[in-house]
Amino acid sequence: MGLTEYECPACGGAMEFDAKSQMLSCPYCDTQIKVGDYKAPRQEEQDKDAKADSNEWRSEELNGMVVYSCQSCGGEIIASETEGSLTCPFCSNNVVVKEKFAGDLRPNYVIPFKTTKEDAMKAYSGYVKNKLLLPSAFFEQNHIDKVRGIYIPYWIYNGKIKGNYNFTATNVRTWSDGDYEYTETSFFDVHREGNESFKNVPHDASKEMPDDLMESIEPFDFSQAVDFNSGYLAGFLANRYDVDAKDTEAHIVKRMADSVESDIKDTVSGYTTSTVKAKTNDVVSISHKYALYPVWLLNTTWNGKNFLFAMNGQNGKFVGDLPVSKIKALILFLCTSAGATLLNIAIWFMFFSK
Repeated sequence: MGLTEYECPACGGAMEFDAKSQMLSCPYCDTQIKVGDYKAPRQEEQDKDAKADSNEWRSEELNGMVVYSCQSCGGEIIASETEGSLTCPFCSNNVVVKEKFAGDLRPNYVIPFKTTKEDAMKAYSGYVKNKLLLPSAFFEQNHIDKVRGIYIPYWIYNGKIKGNYNFTATNVRTWSDGDYEYTETSFFDVHREGNESFKNVPHDASKEMPDDLMESIEPFDFSQAVDFNSGYLAGFLANRYDVDAKDTEAHIVKRMADSVESDIKDTVSGYTTSTVKAKTNDVVSISHKYALYPVWLLNTTWNGKNFLFAMNGQNGKFVGDLPVSKIKALILFLCTSAGATLLNIAIWFMFFSK
């Protein structure tokens, strides 16, 4: 398979995409190159080697793993079939597997990382701060097992939904003549219909990523997306999609339809109550494109259970599930109970001890 290695043309070091400068940067000699201007020093040799080895890894691929040969040091890199951006464990050279992002697998767009690993760790510290019932281990940054910057594959949808809704609404009026109270309820049939268009609604296309976690770090600003160039992947991990667009379309249509329903309900105003009696949501149009979005993933284990945190690599939004320390919860309960008991005793003495 063909590998694109991001080797520094000045010193031979492994170049990485720098989120701050938005350029390929060499950490050894400080050389910086625009992503679109980079050319691999040994591209012709790499292409020849790729053709010569084109059939060598068939058996590994069938078993779900692929073996690549680093063109810099000759070391073997073992990875899953979906991984497309790697780092050689022997010489630390950053490589991109071209076949993983070629043809139908080539993304239309990529949103480059705008945040760094240090930003992710800082966000984690802020996320766990002041969590009184959190186990003490989670306050220590060295408790984090892995911090990975990964380009997650996403299907990006444009669509148009037509909503047709019938409501039963009421107006309730009450009054009194001094002797009696009266209530008058008026009933109305209310009809609403309309079209709503949606642009760039994302759905992750990786089986490994929990869908609820990926939705939680939205939104991504698609206006900052650029045409795909593998140079943005240098120094980061990247996966190609392993979930087809047709398998995510129904979920996206539901998200669009839920938004249509919410917006239509907002137009039914001036009534005491309103209830949906009948509704239809029809798909007028739906289309998709393929993009890679930047995500920082942090893993940690506690009491044999894995905890996963995610940060939007564009805007820094941080989410994750946290456990509760049973010991701290018990202490807090006892302190609260003791405090309530002392307060009751103080009130009793204040009012009844005389």
